[in-house]
Amino acid sequence: MRPSCRSRRDRRDPLTSPHERSSARMLPVHPRLLSRRARIVSVLAAATALLAGCTAPDPGAVASGASSAGHVVVDYAATTTPENETERRLLQDAGLLEAFAAWMEETVRLPMDITLVAKECQDANAFYTAQDSTITVCYELPASERVSLRADGTADADIDTQLLESAREVLFHEGGHALVAELDLAFTGREEDVADQFSVYALTGTEADTDSLITVAKLYYLRAQAVTTIDELPFSDTHGLDAQRSANFLCYVYGAAPDRYDYLVTDGVLDGDRAAGCPEEYAQLTAGWSALLAPFRTTSATS
Repeated sequence: MRPSCRSRRDRRDPLTSPHERSSARMLPVHPRLLSRRARIVSVLAAATALLAGCTAPDPGAVASGASSAGHVVVDYAATTTPENETERRLLQDAGLLEAFAAWMEETVRLPMDITLVAKECQDANAFYTAQDSTITVCYELPASERVSLRADGTADADIDTQLLESAREVLFHEGGHALVAELDLAFTGREEDVADQFSVYALTGTEADTDSLITVAKLYYLRAQAVTTIDELPFSDTHGLDAQRSANFLCYVYGAAPDRYDYLVTDGVLDGDRAAGCPEEYAQLTAGWSALLAPFRTTSATS
């Protein structure tokens, strides 16, 4: 499952309510979304790069010279199963947690230290707990997505790349929850939607990063496909349905660069009526997050 997220507003055990990817069926994913080997090198490079910027930050370049009161402490916990060890090596070898930690420290003045840990959870999950200011990514999450990608026929050479793309979005989603809680950010709407939009805000600074969000949409789509009855749909959940979240990410990607991603509409992957408003949706989310973070930006992020 995709992650379950908890902020200061919900202090229950974060593992008791997984962030489900259940939803109705939607338009089939076009082959252009399923075969993306040409982007492997650029995306892996971006995954370990630092991020900076004042509107939509660029994960490929962080300005130097910033300092913050708080730091992000990274830990890759030991594993007990071969499957989880595979995912630990994948995340650690890519330096994914370290790259995210660098973005947080270089971009935002953190009021306290935040712990970022990858570990076993006995659940395919990820979450933020405000009680101890910790972002947790469970090894079981990429392990479950690996199974889904293989079942969908994704080439073995592409699976690791797509898992890293997904994991990076998960980190920024949970980072959105962390910033909302620790900076006491005021927002409107559902916090889960706001956290999704934060990951888009942070990961649309380059073409490779924006492309990576198509993988996120694909994985939500695959989860939605697995639903066979309406009773399986979590209508009361704090998260949107998986098909909705898939469509949202496609909309934001298209909105970020309509000319580049016009094939999403012409190929029928993104509904044309929705697409008409996507540039405005993207502009609103970037403006909103820019305004929320403006008082907390580091010197290097504003220079």
